[in-house]
Amino acid sequence: MRSSTMQHKFKLLAAAAAVAGAFAAPATFAQGIEFHGYVRTQVGTTSEGGNLQCFSGAWPIRAKYRLGNECDSYGEAAVMVPFGKADGAWGKYNLMLALQEKNSQDYESISDENFDIASRQNYVQIGGFFPDGAFEEAKLWVGKRYYNRHDIHINDYFYWNNSGPGGGIEDIKAGPMKLSFAYHQNGGNAHPEADVVGKRYSMRFHDIAVNPGGTFEGELVFLKGSTAGTADTGNGYQVFLQHTQGGFLGGFNKLALVYGKKLGAGFEWLPTYAGGNEASGDSLRLHDQIYFNFPGTGFSGMATASYGYADFGSGKNTWASFGIRPQYNFTDNFSLAVELGHDQGKTDGGDKPKLTKLTVAPQFSLSGGFWARPVVRAFATYANWNAANGDAGTNGVFGSKTSGMTYGLQVETWW
Repeated sequence: MRSSTMQHKFKLLAAAAAVAGAFAAPATFAQGIEFHGYVRTQVGTTSEGGNLQCFSGAWPIRAKYRLGNECDSYGEAAVMVPFGKADGAWGKYNLMLALQEKNSQDYESISDENFDIASRQNYVQIGGFFPDGAFEEAKLWVGKRYYNRHDIHINDYFYWNNSGPGGGIEDIKAGPMKLSFAYHQNGGNAHPEADVVGKRYSMRFHDIAVNPGGTFEGELVFLKGSTAGTADTGNGYQVFLQHTQGGFLGGFNKLALVYGKKLGAGFEWLPTYAGGNEASGDSLRLHDQIYFNFPGTGFSGMATASYGYADFGSGKNTWASFGIRPQYNFTDNFSLAVELGHDQGKTDGGDKPKLTKLTVAPQFSLSGGFWARPVVRAFATYANWNAANGDAGTNGVFGSKTSGMTYGLQVETWW
């Protein structure tokens, strides 16, 4: 009898706790929920037959010009859920999942490795705690997120990307600029006592008006390895500096410099995928991109040039790249895009791979302009490469040839 009474009391306490918890939880607002995403998918073939293949450069070439040269069907779906009040403390939960498939058949699953799903962002951001002063716009965040990403759109190359699990505070007013501080780390996959974790401490200075229409920003990242075991660990740093000029040829110009030392020495995989083991050497990259738009003419597009080297202690590996994608809109809904790109590299062992790619793509979109999406396009791509570039990343379908073509259809959109 006593046991039954106690069980009844426990049930009442649990119910009361659940009710109290429901009333104590912060409110969410359905009308403020945001849904964003990106998707691209395509089908095609090569001049040799078979499935669609893509042209890419051998090491140390780091990117490929993407128009008519993407083979993976990829999507991102992101949802943002708000909490709190518009005129007080607030919070946001952000979740992004990535979807990738091989387009090999009608039914594709994770079990047959033709379909994959991955977590890209999963973090909470809060703010609104200070009504005025330096912290008026400040935000706190913890979780895994895209952080300070910068890319060259026409080759899908993220030349700066300090993303991953971490936490920090951002948008602190400091005179003519804003400051943001963050901590990130990459966890190990071995036994905990053997893990070597790469830890990153960063300071951003941004939103600095330096000239009419021009802004300056930068980020300094200190990298340090950490382990509970006996493995050797290293340290290093990376510096990112960028000037953005608005109103340039009807669009913008971005000029960026990235320098790294020791753990910070490398190309675009750093700092996001930095390890913590002992390292040496240095690296330098320069990237310039121009988005141009001439209203009333139908012409718009993008041009870019890059140079970089990475020396890991045995000599320099260099990469140079330049390309352009002009687009002409015959109407608001029909356009023709042409993309030409050239990459060349030199390894510390003396190899000199080269790759040149040309794509012609008629397109249909819902409106005019370079950034109009969704866009459905047909494409024909021709590439030429030298022997040092091997089979140009095309899985050997062109054999010993040093040129080839691909054809296909693609849709791309974001929202």
